[in-house]
Amino acid sequence: MENKIVSKPKKRWTAMDTVVVLLVLVAVAGLVYRVIYAARKDLAAESTPYRVYFEVLETHKDVLAEVKGFDAVYLCEDEIRLGYIGVYQDKATGEYTPALTVSPAEEMNHVTATGILVCNNATPAPGGGLRVEDSGRYLTPGGVLEVRTDRAILTIRITSIREHS
Repeated sequence: MENKIVSKPKKRWTAMDTVVVLLVLVAVAGLVYRVIYAARKDLAAESTPYRVYFEVLETHKDVLAEVKGFDAVYLCEDEIRLGYIGVYQDKATGEYTPALTVSPAEEMNHVTATGILVCNNATPAPGGGLRVEDSGRYLTPGGVLEVRTDRAILTIRITSIREHS
């Protein structure tokens, strides 16, 4: 009796193997994408922006001229970022202008203004106010704050707070 060694045929990588691996990779990538998309959507829903309408108490017109659209706004006393100066977009030109309406005051060089502050880092509080995240501070209609941008310090009175639509 003779012993024959029978060797098994070697498996080779086929085009079908490549297709199966690619399909598995696409399925995993799709799953990861859906999870990330859902997380971002939930985060966006949690951080609903609010519009804080305010009036700038009497200030020098040159100070108010330094306030630009999208300027970051901070509380002066503890440097907590409240949001940014809101803007209006001109539909014809596409240009942004700050959401500030200036009115002359009794004194020639002084003005008052009304404007919009967009707050992303706030949650609604009872009584129509907002709680500024990470600070424990509340913004309420009628409240007076000293705020700053990179170029100006302003004293504002909050007139109303609305959810940004």
